[in-house]
Amino acid sequence: MRLLRVRNPDIFQDREIPEAGMDLHFGVFEGEAYAIIGERVAVKLDGGGDEACPLDQDWRRQGLAFAERKRIFEQWLQDLPEAPRLEPIDPGALGPLVFHPEHETRRGVIGFVIGPLAPLPSPPPRPSSIYGHLPFGTVTEADTLIYRWEAFPTSRRITRTSGGGEIARDTYAAPASEIPFAPTGFAAVARFALPNLMPACFRWEIQPDARTFIECGASVPLYGQSGGGVEVRFPHKCGNRCPIADPVLLPAM
Repeated sequence: MRLLRVRNPDIFQDREIPEAGMDLHFGVFEGEAYAIIGERVAVKLDGGGDEACPLDQDWRRQGLAFAERKRIFEQWLQDLPEAPRLEPIDPGALGPLVFHPEHETRRGVIGFVIGPLAPLPSPPPRPSSIYGHLPFGTVTEADTLIYRWEAFPTSRRITRTSGGGEIARDTYAAPASEIPFAPTGFAAVARFALPNLMPACFRWEIQPDARTFIECGASVPLYGQSGGGVEVRFPHKCGNRCPIADPVLLPAM
């Protein structure tokens, strides 16, 4: 798995491109599809680049002060090879996310297929649409806690301020009930059905303002992952009712 640094991470929020899943966007360059993690790192979805990705990065080390962790991470990010000039894809334009290393356009709908490198038995028939995904809406209470798992120690979806903070629109997260089911970075990847495979080791606690509208539902199996987690999404930018703490560092596995 080859990791590439995204040239212009601001493009996703400048164009108001919503997340396709927690910490996940998609992009394309010359017909090739990429998963984009944390708006900063791209991974080709055809499995290109068969080198092993080192798991024990220094910025995942326990015991670091947050400022030092951030410095080491930013240096690591800067040292990655640069990705091509990717064009972001609005997940609303994505068709059935079944997998092939190419993308194709049919009636204006883009469909990706990502799959294992070895043959597997035929899966059961897939429904014609992704059913049941965040079909409900509700509002937060004065004491609601929401959590978000990310691959990197700094977030581009969460803005921290001295008095509180902001959560970007179209940001995915999960309720507190999911914490026991995603105790490691890889568990979060499986639980929330992410295709990027990088362990989501950094867990943020969000305390949204009371009466914030959220969408909610179950994470359905996608991208070869089991899913099954409860997800929420903030369809509008919202405030945080107190300062946002540093993320909790989880083990990768």
